Amino acid sequence: MIQRKLFGWMLLLTITSIGCTDNDIASTLKEENLSSKASLSKTAADVSVNTYTDTSAYINSGFSFLNPSQIDKNRQAIGGSAYTEVYGFNIPEENRVRGIRWNTDDETTSLWRPQGISGFTKDGVRYLLVSWYAKDEAEFKGSRITLIDISPSSSTYLTYRHILLVQPDIPAGTTGYSQYGSYAPLNVHAGGIAYFKGKIYLSSTNLGVRVFDLNKIIEVSTGDTTNDKCGKDSNGNLFAFNYRYILPQTGYQKINNANPFSTIQVNDEGTQFWTGQYYSGSADASIVPKVFGFPVDTNGRLQNTGIVTVTPKNSLFTDNHAHGIQGVFRKGKRTWLSCTGSPSNSYGSNARLARYTDGADDTVRFRWPYGAESLYYESQYNYLWSLTVYEPNAGAQNGSQVNRCIFAVDFSKYE
Repeated sequence: MIQRKLFGWMLLLTITSIGCTDNDIASTLKEENLSSKASLSKTAADVSVNTYTDTSAYINSGFSFLNPSQIDKNRQAIGGSAYTEVYGFNIPEENRVRGIRWNTDDETTSLWRPQGISGFTKDGVRYLLVSWYAKDEAEFKGSRITLIDISPSSSTYLTYRHILLVQPDIPAGTTGYSQYGSYAPLNVHAGGIAYFKGKIYLSSTNLGVRVFDLNKIIEVSTGDTTNDKCGKDSNGNLFAFNYRYILPQTGYQKINNANPFSTIQVNDEGTQFWTGQYYSGSADASIVPKVFGFPVDTNGRLQNTGIVTVTPKNSLFTDNHAHGIQGVFRKGKRTWLSCTGSPSNSYGSNARLARYTDGADDTVRFRWPYGAESLYYESQYNYLWSLTVYEPNAGAQNGSQVNRCIFAVDFSKYE
């Protein structure tokens, strides 16, 4: 264990890139050991998916459940054109369609960083989902999702609520809070999320995919005395660090020889989950990032047959590999990648949206905001959504300026 920790810290000290590399490395250590270079030499035939593991027994009794329409959204986002004012936003005006800024607390906090994005429609209301991971002194809180109402006709338009993600494995010892029984924080990077038939699929750096049922949201106790408590105590009281709601993990699928899983999304046809491997722009040339397509059945289970492997090219890097993959979306034989850490800037950003056609020698690249993360395609409106990550004074290029926002572009301009 000591040798593994030393290896992780050596990587932290030697890798110098822009994006969320440092946090990806740290969070990978929280879950499992880093992938070795040997694992990167695996052929596509070696990639496999284990059968689904149901972890929902811990919530099968003694809990009442809510769905997204029953959630009290307590925070107000900012609409209009304010999102275009954040640091590094460089989308051409004619390609912009919508955008959102968080409230002041959420766009400036250094304790949480947004990563994944997805969405769905329920009872005529459009929602976005955003995943976050906790850091620094809040790291023990793990990860959360945010539910945002984006329907202009809705009475709760642009309001949102953070919901803590939990799982059944109770840690043996905790620092900074009191851990009770039944459930505990989910301490993962939460790098990407996908929505499929009422459930959330979270990319888990070295495990694969974790599953959450959006019809099993649980309301818990809140108040100042709950800030440092999590779980169900002996009297049946439920706590979650003063979060009003928790979303329990209901299962997972282990994926072999395709990690790290930095992002996940459903393809346009709704037949596959696609994952991407993040490696920094300064990564060794022998590291070849790939994206993988996993067939999914009607129940949302990833299949162990028909797995597709794509190795995108990107001539911005000297090795012509597509490093810095933060987000992925697949349509037909084309893959769109949200990439950071390019060695060159474009309109104030080292990020690019890269379009790769299977078998091509290079990607077609478009300007993309600094700090961009995952991708989500809203087919009904032909919107491609993404989000940016950095708070002020984060040690990144934005300096003291806000970088965080959510935005959508006209996808037809990038096809």
